[in-house]
Amino acid sequence: MFLRSQVIRILGAACLTLGLASAALAQPVALPAQALKRGVNVLGYDPIWSDPAKARFQMRHLQAIRDGGFDHVRLNLHAFEHMDAEGRLSPAWFKTLDGVLASALNAGLQVIIDQHNFMDCAKAVDACRTRLKTFWSQVAPRYKDAPDGVLFEILNEPNGEADAVWNDMIAENLQIIRETNPKRRVIVGPKSWNSMDHLDSLRLPEADRNLIVTFHYYSPFPFTHQGAHWVEQFKNTSGVTWGTPAEQEQIKADFDKVKAWAQKSRRPMLLGEFGALETGVLAQRVAWTSAVARAAEARGFSWSYWQFDSDFIVWDMKADSWVKPILNALIPPMGGAAMVASRAGDPALDYLINSAKVSAWSVYGDGQSTQQVACEATGKTCLRVALQGKRANPWDNGAMAPITGDIRKGDRLQVLVWARLDTDDAKAQVTVPVSLQLNAPPYTALLSGSAVLTSKLEPIVLNGIAQMDQPAGTASLSVQIGQVGQSILLSAPFVLRNYTAGK
Repeated sequence: MFLRSQVIRILGAACLTLGLASAALAQPVALPAQALKRGVNVLGYDPIWSDPAKARFQMRHLQAIRDGGFDHVRLNLHAFEHMDAEGRLSPAWFKTLDGVLASALNAGLQVIIDQHNFMDCAKAVDACRTRLKTFWSQVAPRYKDAPDGVLFEILNEPNGEADAVWNDMIAENLQIIRETNPKRRVIVGPKSWNSMDHLDSLRLPEADRNLIVTFHYYSPFPFTHQGAHWVEQFKNTSGVTWGTPAEQEQIKADFDKVKAWAQKSRRPMLLGEFGALETGVLAQRVAWTSAVARAAEARGFSWSYWQFDSDFIVWDMKADSWVKPILNALIPPMGGAAMVASRAGDPALDYLINSAKVSAWSVYGDGQSTQQVACEATGKTCLRVALQGKRANPWDNGAMAPITGDIRKGDRLQVLVWARLDTDDAKAQVTVPVSLQLNAPPYTALLSGSAVLTSKLEPIVLNGIAQMDQPAGTASLSVQIGQVGQSILLSAPFVLRNYTAGK
């Protein structure tokens, strides 16, 4: 239910401090040079390789990637198209590659050089084998003195004709690489599109412990690829949902199989690609993305999201900014080292199960626009949501903030957001529904209530007991604003689990 008195006094002071602590935790976390953690695929389909003047991707984006919390990029190279008749790569192409590598390393990112001509190898494996060896015969010696933060990936997603001879292709290219890069980390994955189901088919040199094994994950494919024009079976498909308990458990079961293989083989694992296409429902895509990333991390796998821009995007080139719901699903701002740092500041941070930042909000619906503005709330910043008239239903416009931590039955949940109408009219008043709800149909509410917004910045507070278990990434805080009909301000959201003031 919606409360105003006692809970405000409990949460108000705690959250005022929370906002100040959160700002200090926004800096990127330094990672060990030898460790891959969280990455993103870049530059696979950018004009930069043919004409750098037409590039969408700019070198400044590499710093944005690092500042966003990523520690590496997987550089997708379709190099065969840039070879001459003798298989030589042009000086201009190498100049571009040199520049990308230098900019990435200067930004503090590690770089995977990924040879990405997988379909050439699927359709004409003999010609591919020659070109692939020619590629590594040029690339490996060129970067033999590069920092350890440069990694090689022999070939993306072998499939088709390449499947039958894939282990031979690994051996012959690894031999070329090791002649000049005996200790370089090299990434290799199984046949059949780097399928986890074919890990047992890999034949790797036991003595070479500088190998990282990769696999790709897009399951369930009808959900992640609905509407994909390049997949004949699903190009006209829409409305496929995800998020049932069985579907969530399937991810864990799949990754447990990968972990078992990794432990048996004593090989580090990289989830080299995963993502859900924009044609799916955003809230469900966020939930799936978070579930996959957290499942990988829980089992010690590093990961690289597919991809920065083009499709499956985490960066909107037109807006020149992050797609915040996807970014927050990949990198919960209060995860990892930030949680450790919080104990030295406000202990209430340890009870947060969401990102306590204004940027956590995702606003949907027609006739709306957003802007961060100064305000008197926690952190001194609010999100201004401009709304062009009332909609038929409250839920036709809404602001949502993902819950990045898990919820267990019996947990005490507390929510606080400051909000007001952006008006000087002291008599203005609008009631809006507020809830903690699931991301998938039927969007069941875990907590629900309503808030009366006025011209005065006041707290919205919800509290209650969780009646069911909910895995991380499957719920969101929702404020339904379709019938507000004017601009509003929202502070950073705070969702705490089992917090008691004074602890």
